[in-house]
Amino acid sequence: MNPLISIIVPNYNHYNYLQQRLESIFNQTYQNFEVILLDDASTDASCQLLESYSKHPKVSHFIINKKNSGSPFKQWEKGLELAIGKYIWIAESDDYSEFTFLENCIKYIMEQPNIGIVYAQSIDVNELGHVLNNRIVFTKEFLPNIWKNNFLIKGKKFIKNYLLEKNVIPNASAVLFKKELVNSAIFTSELLNMKYCGDWFFWIKLSMNTSIGFLAKDLNYFRNHEQVSRNHKNLTQKKQRLLEEKVVRSYLITKNIQNNVINHNLYIKWFELLQFKAIFTSKFYDIKLATTSKTSLLCIYLKYKVVKKYFRK
Repeated sequence: MNPLISIIVPNYNHYNYLQQRLESIFNQTYQNFEVILLDDASTDASCQLLESYSKHPKVSHFIINKKNSGSPFKQWEKGLELAIGKYIWIAESDDYSEFTFLENCIKYIMEQPNIGIVYAQSIDVNELGHVLNNRIVFTKEFLPNIWKNNFLIKGKKFIKNYLLEKNVIPNASAVLFKKELVNSAIFTSELLNMKYCGDWFFWIKLSMNTSIGFLAKDLNYFRNHEQVSRNHKNLTQKKQRLLEEKVVRSYLITKNIQNNVINHNLYIKWFELLQFKAIFTSKFYDIKLATTSKTSLLCIYLKYKVVKKYFRK
C-alpha cells in the first residue's frame, strides 16, 4: 500500500520561508508524491525561487497567476483540480514540516482505513523558526484535552464536540485528506471569498462524511508572522471575521448542529464592535442567524447592556 499523494503549495509573497518549506517537502521519507507549485502573482522574489524548483522530477505543475486571485481558497481549488493523488497535502508556503510527516500520516491511515482526514500536532514558530508554543495549549479548554493522545473520531461527532466550538484543525499544513471527499459543494462562493474562516468551513464540510484521525506527534511547524492572512486587528477586519463565522454557523444550522451559548457569544462580540449609531440599524441585524428572530436578537442585546452596566459598578 503506497498511495500517491498530491502536495499543493499555494504561495503568495513568502519568499523568506519558501526554500525551507520546499526542502521539507522534497526530503520527505515517504516519496510517492507529486508537487503542484502555485504562485498567486507574488511581488517578491518567490517566482524566481519556485522556478528553480520547477524542473524537479516530483513537480507536476508550476503555475504563476498573472493577477492575484484575492483568495487562498481559489488556489486550493485550482490545486485540487490538478491533483491526481489519492490523498492531498496542502503545504502552506510559510510553514514547514518534519521529514517524516507523510510517512507517519500514511502509516496511521493504513492502520485505520476509515480515516478520511488525518492531522498531526503543530508547533508555533516565529519568522526565524524559533518555537513559540505547542498547539496542545490551543485545545486546553476541552476536558479532557483529547489532543494529548492519538484518536479516531467519526466526523459528525468531531464537529459537534469540537469544530462547533472553534477551528481545532488550525493549520492546513498539518493535514492529509482523501481527495474523494472534495466535491462541487465544497468551494462555494461564500467559502472562496472568505479571508478568516475559510479553512474552518472547509474542514467542517469535509468532516461531514468521514472519520478524523489525529497523531499526537509534533510533525508540523506553523509559522506566525505579520503577513498571516488570518490576522484581524482593525475594526473592519474584526467585523468581517464575525460575519464569516456567521456563514459557518448558518451552514451548521442546516445540518442541525448548533449551540445557543456559542451563538449568543457571537452576537455579543458583534455588539461590542458596533458603534452606537449602528445599533438598531440594518447593520445591527447583519449577524443574525436564521434560528434567532429580530426580537430575540434585540432582547439579547438589551440583556447584554444591562449585565455590562451592572458589572461596571
